[in-house]
Amino acid sequence: MKIVLSWLRELCSVDLSAEALGELLSAKGMHTESIERPWEGLEGVVIARVLEVADHPDSDRLCLVRVDVAGTERHVVAGVRNMRPGDLVAYAGPGSRVPALAEPLGVRTLRGERSEGMICSARELALSGDHSGILVLPVDAAVGADVKTTFGLDDAVLDLEIEANRPDELSMIGVAREVSAATGVPWTKPEAGVAEGSEPAEAAASVSVLDPDRCPRFVARVVVDVTTRPSPIRVQARLTAAGMRPVSSVVDATNYAMLELGQPMHPYDLARLAGRGVIVRRAVQGERLVTLDDVERTLSAEDLVIADADRAVGIAGVMGSAASEVSASTREVLLESAFFAPRFVMRTSRHLLLQTEASTRFSRGADPELPGTAASRAARLMVEWGSGTVLRGEIEVGAAPARRRLALRPARASLLLGYPVGERDAVEALGSLEIPAEPSAGGELSVDVPSHRPDLELEADLIEEIVRAQGYERMPSSLPSTRRAGGMVAAFADRARIREALVRAGLREALSLSFASLADLELMGAAGAVRVANPPAADEPFLRTSLIPNLLKALARNLARGRGGAALFEVGHVFRLHPTGGEPPAEEREAVAGAMTGPAGEGLHAPDRDLDFLDVKGVIESLLASFGVASWGLGDPPGPPFHPGRSAVVMIATRPAGVVGELHPRAAGAFGLPGRVAVFEFDASALAAARPAIATYREIPRFPPVRRDLAFVVPAPTPAGEVRDAILQQGGELLDTVLLFDAFEGEPIPAGRKNLAFSLELRSPERTLTDAEADATVRSIVEHVERTLGAELRSG
Repeated sequence: MKIVLSWLRELCSVDLSAEALGELLSAKGMHTESIERPWEGLEGVVIARVLEVADHPDSDRLCLVRVDVAGTERHVVAGVRNMRPGDLVAYAGPGSRVPALAEPLGVRTLRGERSEGMICSARELALSGDHSGILVLPVDAAVGADVKTTFGLDDAVLDLEIEANRPDELSMIGVAREVSAATGVPWTKPEAGVAEGSEPAEAAASVSVLDPDRCPRFVARVVVDVTTRPSPIRVQARLTAAGMRPVSSVVDATNYAMLELGQPMHPYDLARLAGRGVIVRRAVQGERLVTLDDVERTLSAEDLVIADADRAVGIAGVMGSAASEVSASTREVLLESAFFAPRFVMRTSRHLLLQTEASTRFSRGADPELPGTAASRAARLMVEWGSGTVLRGEIEVGAAPARRRLALRPARASLLLGYPVGERDAVEALGSLEIPAEPSAGGELSVDVPSHRPDLELEADLIEEIVRAQGYERMPSSLPSTRRAGGMVAAFADRARIREALVRAGLREALSLSFASLADLELMGAAGAVRVANPPAADEPFLRTSLIPNLLKALARNLARGRGGAALFEVGHVFRLHPTGGEPPAEEREAVAGAMTGPAGEGLHAPDRDLDFLDVKGVIESLLASFGVASWGLGDPPGPPFHPGRSAVVMIATRPAGVVGELHPRAAGAFGLPGRVAVFEFDASALAAARPAIATYREIPRFPPVRRDLAFVVPAPTPAGEVRDAILQQGGELLDTVLLFDAFEGEPIPAGRKNLAFSLELRSPERTLTDAEADATVRSIVEHVERTLGAELRSG
């Protein structure tokens, strides 16, 4: 929920900065995720009057605009010409800034004509997404005045994380109520009184509810002689800052009232409703409806719809349809304000993969007592921002359910909270949150649960409200009284070991959700993917089979934000259907993956190259070493999406355990990654299984090594790891280390073969080796490699 600070202060005039208010709300259970200032980049833009609009001599699309800025004339070349002489516009002169552009404006020449800055659209001022024309300002605005100051655009926006069981906080009044309780500053409800005409609303429209279980209450108001206009600029700014798109005075009034009060509403063009009324009914199985987002949706018999006499015109609690949409030609509006049962709205929203502002509020539990007040507030704003007459009375079907009453024992509250809570303390604490409580028999309190608090179901819920109002800092802390065994579960210890090893290798940890798109599956292989019945996003309907796609998206986001490169890893779960169809039907396993791209280093002495296969291979060497895994090697390339010559399957004790390598350039390009991208992915359980049961201690060598270099010419397909393993196998106890230091193909090496050069260190823990002993071991190694791999010693 995004809270516009100036809007909140209209309801509760608290004198706190955005940062202080964010800390206060976080302490009360509404975590402040961020504080935004949408118009921070708006500087020097002033109000100007259009003097003349003329054709551009060298363009059919451009026009020349002469404006007056408090007595000074300016000339601007514009791309649209919806403004007329006498109109007031937002003028951004040379040196000024607008949120839509990164650099200050200057003077430039367009098709031979000088343009001193620009006149702005709503999108350029971050007021809305509308870029179709120049924003024409109200006629009473002062020429030369600062746009930011005049329209209150020096505002802050708090992005709050609202718990799923607190739908009341998805509104300005809900947050104002909490701020008032925390600070003691009283809050006021928005004015909902509305002037009514003489004609009764029931004579102009009708409402019928055929499923009262799913729609216990429906309130409608009728507004006639409507004129739709753009909403006031301050309203457009607030809606945009809160994440809504300004449309027109009619639609904006319902959205504004919803954000203000928490009650979703929908306006219908009454003239387009067959029978001049609405019917709340179940959908017919397979019934189709085109929603306002221009998507045709197929409904089931479990979905509730708003219909006219001929067809469905909206999905109850979710979204309206194009069939009855309000437009510029609308003259009569039927305003819907209803209470829909939460579980049915949630079921429909998930079934249709359609989550909206309305469905979010209804599925969590809207206030059943609010529809009438909200409808009057929206109707009032509709007339105030446009024009029209609100017909007398409401059309109401059904009623709000009776309020719940709970008993609260102060003694029980004291026991749970760990400090004394008296009867008076409990009444005051609950009263500050507008939860009425009064003493009753037996030392208990009788609590009348407000209709906007569906989360209060148990005595424990009321006790939590008491400590939330009094402050969590009052709760004492104490250590457990019993002795408990320490240590970490093996799986958790392995995960910590993986993270530590990768962080030491220079990677940063990333976290992502477990969902995947079809494109993600096609990248890594879609076989065995698990489809989610009710995914949170329609474009990600599967559980991920690999961690790599989300890491590639994270790399792309880093590059898009100007970073030269990044090296990331993730430890998480991946999912596949059971290969044999057994139980359980899907397998879940833990995996670890990494991805890196960009320069290998920064600074004067950094290597002038990009991260590549060898870098990511070094990372997995560190990872395997942290688990004490010595018997591993690289196998054949794993296939797409990897580069065929720069990738391999990682083998641990002859079994595949993961993949490592560079992505094919086409695969990297699909994610917007232009350079080389190196990745790896392991089955975390394979790492744990390969770890030696007992770690062996090795003494620091006391005797010097004997060094020998061996160069073998082998068939080109022979992996270097296979040659290294053969050397280690034959070297015995005297062979201490083997290091590949050169690989070469080409003249004078015969075609189809390659040269691999290894550095060997031979050492005895008991004495200094003689040359004869070292030479005997080397001869044995050479004979073994030549015999088993078809190699030829080139030098040694």
